[in-house]
Amino acid sequence: MSTIKVMDGNHAAAEAMRQIEPEVVPAYPITPTSYIFEVYAKFVNNGKVNSELMTVESEHAAMSACVGACAAGGRVMTATASQGLKLMSEVLWNASGLRLPIVLINGNRSLGAPLSIHCDHSDSMAERDAGWIQLYAKDAQEMYDLLFQAFLIAEHDDVRLPVMVNMDAFQVTHTHQELLVEDDEKIKNFIGKPNVKNALLDIDNPVSYGGATRPDYYQESRRQALQGMLNAYEVISDVGEKFNAEFSRDYSEYGEDYLLEDAEYIFVQMGSSFGTVKNAVDEMRKEGIKVGILRIRMFRPFPSEYIRMLLQNAKHILVMDRTSPAGGQGGPLFMEVQSAMYESEKRPNITPFIYGLGSKDFNPNHVKEMISFVKKIDNGEEEIFSEESVWVNLR
Repeated sequence: MSTIKVMDGNHAAAEAMRQIEPEVVPAYPITPTSYIFEVYAKFVNNGKVNSELMTVESEHAAMSACVGACAAGGRVMTATASQGLKLMSEVLWNASGLRLPIVLINGNRSLGAPLSIHCDHSDSMAERDAGWIQLYAKDAQEMYDLLFQAFLIAEHDDVRLPVMVNMDAFQVTHTHQELLVEDDEKIKNFIGKPNVKNALLDIDNPVSYGGATRPDYYQESRRQALQGMLNAYEVISDVGEKFNAEFSRDYSEYGEDYLLEDAEYIFVQMGSSFGTVKNAVDEMRKEGIKVGILRIRMFRPFPSEYIRMLLQNAKHILVMDRTSPAGGQGGPLFMEVQSAMYESEKRPNITPFIYGLGSKDFNPNHVKEMISFVKKIDNGEEEIFSEESVWVNLR
């Protein structure tokens, strides 16, 4: 039976880890996810979990320890953010290339310079092609729920890939809310025992990890990893349905839509800004403006068909990236949405917006300004070049 508790995203993640009870947790704390390790260290010290908490010398070492422990046959988790994720970058590719079902919690935080400890999606977007499944939680409840599903996805025979579960720095990591915490035994029954394959410590079935390959086989190995990513579409939906059957919270879809049935203007976004946009949408609906939202929960693999199905009847799509385009034709989410809609029989106008970098203020008035801007585009009063994005609340 579930219990209502008040927790922030970090504590929710640590609570989920306690119930999962991974064999190994390599730890190198970094803001804003340091508190996860602080809470989990208390669980270990107080005998509430039987995990090996490894205090390592860097984030690179933390992910290296994850690779070793997972290859040995362990269920493994860690957490990081921002520059810490970047220091892990080399090893992230090893983890996916070796098909290791590691679960990583990332607190989405800006990259320097200048130094910022606040929120945007620059860190995880920079690793979007590292071969990791990427999920984005809107709040602490989703962070808690997604961590249980992450292991069933990662360890599935048809997937065998690591999973990164993201939550926005401070807006989720440090914001308290009421949380439905499930019964320990019910959670353990849901996730089951680790689905171990090709363990180094299985001496009766010896395997080798990390060897070099020649040009005639490297490409084949990357294609096999991609097949795991492609298989994840169905697995993620199936696991979401299974979670709903057990806990009555539905994750079978790849995102969350709101008022799309008759929407002419549709926002596409990820993460905690969903609530801000939703409030503005409710206000604009009262004014007779047909507007809706599609929140993307699963960025890798990218749900192109799902997006086409929901957005094809829009008049104008407003794609919200929380990371700099850095020379691209819009941010990563915009480029993916635009690519997906290219295959649609109907091609709505699509405008890229950049918002909330380093937790720059973003409120319902800014959402309304975005709608006013695209209306001017539709009426021929404004235009932007394909290489540009519209920056929200820029000085």
